[in-house]
Amino acid sequence: MNKPELYVKANNPQRNDADDISDEFEEVIRKMSGRCLDIGSGPGDVVMDFILPKLNPNATIVCSDISEAVVKFGKDTYRGNSRVNFVKLDIQTPNLSRNLVGQFDHVTSFYCLHWCQDMRQVFDNIYNLLQPGGTSLLVFAANHPSLDAYKVLAATTCYKPYMTDADRYIPFYQHTDQQRKTLKTLLKEVGFEVCHCSRREKSYVFDKLEELSQYMLAVDSFIDRMPMDLRDEYKKDLVKEVARQQFIFNQNPSNEDIYSVLSIYYLFVVHIRKPL
Repeated sequence: MNKPELYVKANNPQRNDADDISDEFEEVIRKMSGRCLDIGSGPGDVVMDFILPKLNPNATIVCSDISEAVVKFGKDTYRGNSRVNFVKLDIQTPNLSRNLVGQFDHVTSFYCLHWCQDMRQVFDNIYNLLQPGGTSLLVFAANHPSLDAYKVLAATTCYKPYMTDADRYIPFYQHTDQQRKTLKTLLKEVGFEVCHCSRREKSYVFDKLEELSQYMLAVDSFIDRMPMDLRDEYKKDLVKEVARQQFIFNQNPSNEDIYSVLSIYYLFVVHIRKPL
């Protein structure tokens, strides 16, 4: 995600879920003190609005993201807050920097880890980032049908050359049987104590197709690869395919051309602890 300005205008579904889940786990977050790390912070608004206000007042938080553009946006936007810092971090790296190992008391992540394909490496890294006794609260997609649109478009002749890695952008657990059980088994194999692990159905209504379009394009990694003469068509086809995999309905009987889209998806909510 390299479009932070667009993302902060289109991430209402993510913000709604972060609001709900941070409220549910408010007591867990309030016990987080010391040095904290947030993984995949994006432009930083979720951390600033829903996580930081609930953290123990003596806690500081390092916001991290793989995108340099996003990290710069966060630094520029929140430079006046002494409790927050922004750094570049690839949570899938097999070569975690030694100066990060065991440096964090707690780790959070909202709406990031479903973009990762090497989940064992991800959880190994989180385990190694934490101090003994440290905890982590993670929220990420288990199954988001809209993202299957990438595979459909990648099979289309005109888009295929620019979407050869479409599988990278579909959640790792999207088509996995027994998703919760599979995830919980992996967490225990890595060494975590699992305090909570749930798979939840969530929904969001995009009142207009334009809102759905902004939402998808804010995280889309393919449009910038397309030749200029293909981009408008790709936008239309992406939104059409995403809408086709959701529920379309008309909220305005006086205008049959105005549609809303009900998006139903599933989230993992995980609270884990590194043993002492």
